Amino acid sequence: MYSPSPLTANIILNQVITATEKEKTTNTRATTSLLTPPPTVTTKNNTPSIQQQQESPEQLGTSTVAPNNVGYYTKHLNKSQFNSILINCSINLLKIIYGSESIDTKSLSLYIFEILRRSKTSIQTLQLTCFYLFKLIKSGDVPTLDPKKLFLGMIIVSSKFNQDYNYSMKSWLKILGLCPDDINSIKMVQEIERNCLSSLNYELFLSGLKYENWCNVLIIFGYDFIKRHNIKQHQESSEIIWETNHIIIENRLNKWKGFFEHFKYDNLNFIKINFHKFFQNQINKKVFVLKVDESSSSASIPPNRKRCGESIDICLKKQRIDSI
Repeated sequence: MYSPSPLTANIILNQVITATEKEKTTNTRATTSLLTPPPTVTTKNNTPSIQQQQESPEQLGTSTVAPNNVGYYTKHLNKSQFNSILINCSINLLKIIYGSESIDTKSLSLYIFEILRRSKTSIQTLQLTCFYLFKLIKSGDVPTLDPKKLFLGMIIVSSKFNQDYNYSMKSWLKILGLCPDDINSIKMVQEIERNCLSSLNYELFLSGLKYENWCNVLIIFGYDFIKRHNIKQHQESSEIIWETNHIIIENRLNKWKGFFEHFKYDNLNFIKINFHKFFQNQINKKVFVLKVDESSSSASIPPNRKRCGESIDICLKKQRIDSI
């Protein structure tokens, strides 16, 4: 399987990474120096380094919106599209972990949709779940759990880390459509949770700049599997067309597998990754601004489905999840 070098892996996000350097001082509050997107160069020992240049304050965009809100990234994605991208991220991360040939995409997608819908999982919890899946890719360890159980365990772990108020184990059994008083079922889900915690070495913390940068990496990863993004001129509505060519999808999964394997997640504390700059670079490549007469001939965009707060709410027929 193709695995790019560390230099190649870093070039993938070369156009969207802005380095930051924290000033160390004892008598003043620490500040962050934001820099322009740096070119990557190769040193004598063949390791990538970053050339840094100062960026003027007026060039810096500040956002009061959190990374769990679609408005943080671009006005040309609606909440439903944002949710779909994140869900596809989790599916593709599982494909990288287990191999596409080992994944029944349709069955796994339905399972994930139902878990997220029934548990009213928040955007932030799903972003955290994807981070834990990335850590498994980075470790190179092959999980002993099957893909569905792994996703379930990571959602449970992420929910407990991210929220003070959480479902009890019996509530999770109800979400799964299992008898909440069945001792064997309780032990089974508890074992899934312990397995996930062990695979992560109980290292669950993610917040601040590290969380923000991870969210930008994640949305770039998800957006890479979009074939075309049509934006109506002078309007915020848009249409997303997903890539369906299996060869292209597999090549991109391999590319990202190499990137995730070489990427040091501790660097998320020291760099600034910006989806907006990546998005701007995709104009006339993947992103197309259509005039009104052009967009009217394209497929109509279905109205947003009803959602609750910041939760992922995919409206599927409720049924028992019979995967575990």
